[in-house]
Amino acid sequence: MNEIAIRVEGIGKKFKIFHEVETKRSLLKNFFHKIKRKIFATHYEDFWALRNISFEIKKGDRIGLIGPNGSGKSTLLKILSRIYCPTEGRVTIFGNMCSFLELEAGFHPDLTGRENIFLNGVIFGQSMKKIHERFDEIVNFAGVKKFIDIPIKHFSSGMFLRLGFSVAINLVEPDIIIMDETFAVGDLDFKKKVSEKIDHFVQSGKTFLVVSHDFEQIRKTCSKIIHLEKGKIIFEGGLEGLEG
Repeated sequence: MNEIAIRVEGIGKKFKIFHEVETKRSLLKNFFHKIKRKIFATHYEDFWALRNISFEIKKGDRIGLIGPNGSGKSTLLKILSRIYCPTEGRVTIFGNMCSFLELEAGFHPDLTGRENIFLNGVIFGQSMKKIHERFDEIVNFAGVKKFIDIPIKHFSSGMFLRLGFSVAINLVEPDIIIMDETFAVGDLDFKKKVSEKIDHFVQSGKTFLVVSHDFEQIRKTCSKIIHLEKGKIIFEGGLEGLEG
């Protein structure tokens, strides 16, 4: 039990897909004319983004989550991160987890970059002392020093994401790390910084779960893969699964 970091037992996630169907209804009838108007009736169907997903991740495992678009990868990460609740099944997390998803969720557009760093630090449960100590490192990592005292609603989308990622990765010291395509965030210089941080996590024995289409990065970082297609696991094991 104490070797397990994440246990997933039979989880599924169901969404409702709504459709509008055109119908015709007679609105007025008399001896002289008949009026019909198009009306759109709404109905829905159930869509299972994930179904019957079970696996265990041991402490120190480095897992790459792969699969085509629409296979359920991001949905699975959001369930593990407690952003979504599963429709069925259960997830158990053993240890302190940090999820690098929805990084912009705790930011307020009318506050400056500086103010948002402290706001998010508090949301992450960090002390003001620690936020002060890490402040320069956060700003330099994100590359937004020149703009740190303007409201972030004026930031570009890249600046916004870099700052959110920098706050999380430089303040939180988790046992389990979950990332979704963070290798694609920012320019080459920022990607290098992210890669160095990930290497540090790997070397320190953290449990690591990442979604990426960059197979070379997965080969470099991960020891195992979980391959999803159409909401189901089709392969779980060593990196030889990447060859397929």
